[in-house]
Amino acid sequence: MLGTLNGLAQTLSAAGRAAGPFLSGGLFSLATNVRPKGEALAWGVFGGIAFLGWLASFGIRGGDLESGEWDEDSGSQDDEDEDGEDEDEDAYDQEAGIGR
Repeated sequence: MLGTLNGLAQTLSAAGRAAGPFLSGGLFSLATNVRPKGEALAWGVFGGIAFLGWLASFGIRGGDLESGEWDEDSGSQDDEDEDGEDEDEDAYDQEAGIGR
């Protein structure tokens, strides 16, 4: 599920970066012909899109979005093992042949 969401996010981000300059440039060009305060047209459209995205972000729900190591009480990942050391550091030390 998380991989699918990440792929969708990357796809939409790339599409926005590809189409964004073309669409925003065209909107700013159209706004120069609007009198008075035509520049407010472009900023209003972009602000409206951002506001809609902000509202849509409240609809993100799902228990499967968190990893298995996520500790709900502390608000962080639980990476420490029983000796109090970080598991990633232990794995690195083992690969490097370093013993503690």
